[in-house]
Amino acid sequence: MKILLGVALACVLVGCSTYQAHSNLPTPYAPTNASRVQILYSPPQRAYTSIGIVSAKRYKPGWTDPTVSDAIPQLQAAGAEIGADAVIVRGDRSNNDRHVVVEGEAIRFTSETSQHP
Repeated sequence: MKILLGVALACVLVGCSTYQAHSNLPTPYAPTNASRVQILYSPPQRAYTSIGIVSAKRYKPGWTDPTVSDAIPQLQAAGAEIGADAVIVRGDRSNNDRHVVVEGEAIRFTSETSQHP
C-alpha cells in the first residue's frame, strides 16, 4: 500500500504523462534515439514519408496551464518508438483539467529530392 501511495505521489509531483505511437507500415522501422527526433510545426522542405501517428498527453501540476512545449519529450519518445526522424505537430487541445494532448504525424526523411505532396 505504501508503494502504491508513493508512486501516486511521485506522479503528482513530477506530472504524469503518456504517449501512443501507431505505425502505418506493415514492417515498422527500428526505434530511433528520442533525443534526435525533431519536432516540426509545418511540413519540412525536404522529402519525407509518413510512417505513423503519435500522440502525447501531459499533466502539469501547478498554477500555469500546460502547453505543447510541455509534451515535446513524450512526442519525441513516441516518434522514436516507431523509428521516426521527426514529428509534425498536427493539433493540440487542452481540456481545462491541467492536461494537454498533442497529436502529430511521425515521418522519416527520404533521399528523394522532390518535396512530399
